[in-house]
Amino acid sequence: MRKSGEDVNGLTTVGRTLDVHRTRSGQGAGSVVEIARRLIAAASPNPPGDERAVATVVTDLLSEHHLPAPRVLALSEKRPNLLTTVQFGSGGRHLCLAGHIDTKPVGSAKWGSDPFHAVVDGGRLVGLGAVDMKGAVAAMIIAAKHLVQDPPKHGRLSLLFTADEEDGAQWGAQYVSSSGILDADGIAIGEPGGLDTDFDRLHLVSRGIARFRIEVSGDQGHASLSDRSGAVNASVELARLLVALNDEFHPTVTAPIDPIDGWRATVTAGVRIAGGVGYGVVPGLALAHVEVRLLPGMTRLRLERDLREFLQALVRDHPRLRPSVVFDDPPRDWLAATALGVEDPLVVAARQALTEVLGDAPPDSVFPGTTDAASLQGVAGIPTLPAFGPGLISCAHGADEWVSIEALETSVKVLEALARSYCA
Repeated sequence: MRKSGEDVNGLTTVGRTLDVHRTRSGQGAGSVVEIARRLIAAASPNPPGDERAVATVVTDLLSEHHLPAPRVLALSEKRPNLLTTVQFGSGGRHLCLAGHIDTKPVGSAKWGSDPFHAVVDGGRLVGLGAVDMKGAVAAMIIAAKHLVQDPPKHGRLSLLFTADEEDGAQWGAQYVSSSGILDADGIAIGEPGGLDTDFDRLHLVSRGIARFRIEVSGDQGHASLSDRSGAVNASVELARLLVALNDEFHPTVTAPIDPIDGWRATVTAGVRIAGGVGYGVVPGLALAHVEVRLLPGMTRLRLERDLREFLQALVRDHPRLRPSVVFDDPPRDWLAATALGVEDPLVVAARQALTEVLGDAPPDSVFPGTTDAASLQGVAGIPTLPAFGPGLISCAHGADEWVSIEALETSVKVLEALARSYCA
């Protein structure tokens, strides 16, 4: 493997060099680990967004494991979604296992190995997408293979692999959900279900997301005269605003219900910042992208009102501040939160599957992130478990992303048990 500091696909890696072990049992060709490694090797960072390479690998894997060739659903050739269905027997329910095949970009994260060449470090599989969520996609393929080899008497199983989950789902689940193609009774998404340990929560709620930018106007002019002119520096005023937004802005949340109690809307200010022209010029415009993670019941109308009132109060205290709010283009501007009832048949079957495999069902909870449930349940109206897969969400979106091999192998058993319970 490459040493720390060696250039990898145009990236410079620093940090520890991973101890690679390739002799662990259960890692031969066709294993969940090797399938995940093949998926990770087919790079699909989003942005910029191009899932063709990984979709080709998925198609090959379905064929190799004697599963039906997928139907390609796409608004753009570069952004394919894949759907395949297996009929078990008459009657019963139709379960869909869903996973996205794009990943976040590497960005500025400093990896100790090549992000696109997954390695086994002890009991961990390390690679971009290992936990979010190509490892889960691998587990779904193996679980489906087992179900075809020993099918339930009733029901159907679909596998849905979506594009563009990491950047608003316009080309992925939003398109698929609005097309009317899906007819499943329930969907389980393979996002990492663990918060502190693997499979330690049963997530019934998927938080939504509001995406907007705040633009602050200033007085562009010659920087050498800034002390004499009194020009408003847009970047400085934006900095004051972001600190206040981070410390003092608390969007309204409707009365909490189980299992939402104790959770709040999360505001992340300045996920991206830009502004100014360069040396010698007082910045006349600065902007910052902001996200708010939503809970069920929150509305865009109320959030806009909260923002307006917050900014009006801030301007009263800082008259030089000139802010405006611009939401992203639909559908990326607002992905609503979703929730499942504690007695929904899909939830009951999930508890049964977890108890069967793990010995007990974990407590109901809220998944911190936003998932394709915003489309699959929010648009298509299909009950959706937002995070029923291996790994910890804390391992995603950073350097040396990993998922435990034990969790991958357990996930195969859990997904198979879910299908047998729910489809019946």
